[in-house]
Amino acid sequence: MLCLSGFCYGQVNQKKGYTNTSEMGVLLGQVGPNNSSPVSKTSFTASSFNGYRLMHWLAAGITVGLDSYKGNLMVPISLGLRGDILKNKTVTPFYALDIGKGMTWLARDPSLDFKRGGLHLNPAIGLRFATNSGTAITWSVGYKRQILESGRYFGEDQGTYYDYAYNRISIKMGMSF
Repeated sequence: MLCLSGFCYGQVNQKKGYTNTSEMGVLLGQVGPNNSSPVSKTSFTASSFNGYRLMHWLAAGITVGLDSYKGNLMVPISLGLRGDILKNKTVTPFYALDIGKGMTWLARDPSLDFKRGGLHLNPAIGLRFATNSGTAITWSVGYKRQILESGRYFGEDQGTYYDYAYNRISIKMGMSF
């Protein structure tokens, strides 16, 4: 048995059935106009994966999250895959992949006529540390891409259109069971 950071660890629960991983963390990236130096930005991310574990290396389900991008709150809803690389180990590397669409339900802006989310992509790798209670602590690092479109109409053939592609590094900590 391994004791680390005050927690005593057992084996990761890898039985077939319902599984959940809930995480929160930061998104790291740079933003800036084309002709100026980019500025580093840090923002918040949280997500919850709910799925069914078929084998230790494959669980499939739905991931719902909340991401903040420069004042734009996005609610990504994705199909998700999760899997542990090693079977029945105290500490195991894992992979995660979420592909879906970012919703703009919380990103209202009265100065715009429309704002809509687009593709959401979030591959990640990490480590899962099993506890004696059947849960696990997770740490992961990944890449997150979110598309956002917005605009305003000034007339029948005139308007302003904004197309954002947020590319971020995600660093998250969570719990799974």
